[in-house]
Amino acid sequence: MHKSPRNGPRAMMRALAVTLLLAAAAMPARAEDRFDALRNDPQIHEGLLVISIGRLVRNHCDSINARILRAWAFAQSLVDRGISLGYSRAELEDYLDSDADKARYRALAAAYLAEREASVEDAQSMCRLGRDEISSQSAVGRLLIEG
Repeated sequence: MHKSPRNGPRAMMRALAVTLLLAAAAMPARAEDRFDALRNDPQIHEGLLVISIGRLVRNHCDSINARILRAWAFAQSLVDRGISLGYSRAELEDYLDSDADKARYRALAAAYLAEREASVEDAQSMCRLGRDEISSQSAVGRLLIEG
């Protein structure tokens, strides 16, 4: 009796490979796609950028500090927004801990600094940026205080 190539081990392996390819195609393109709603939400995106820039100013200018209660309330509003989008606190923490998203916000903050001729390598430029943000009452400036 002659075995048909359609029923042999090669055919089974081919079917398994096709099944795995179809399953892989149905999976997200990247592991962090579960965070797309957070990445694409303007309130969360802008809010995290504001916090990132404020933190850079505060960390690189000794004369500027955070308005702790205001900053906490602002951060809490972002948590509330994330929860309203269906994320748990643990998922929001995972998003904030994501290396890819940290790098993305670092790059966005660096571009913001460069546009304003500030650099973390130059404390005076960071202090100038902080004072400008505070005096203009920008979103970043509202989270900072001089002195």
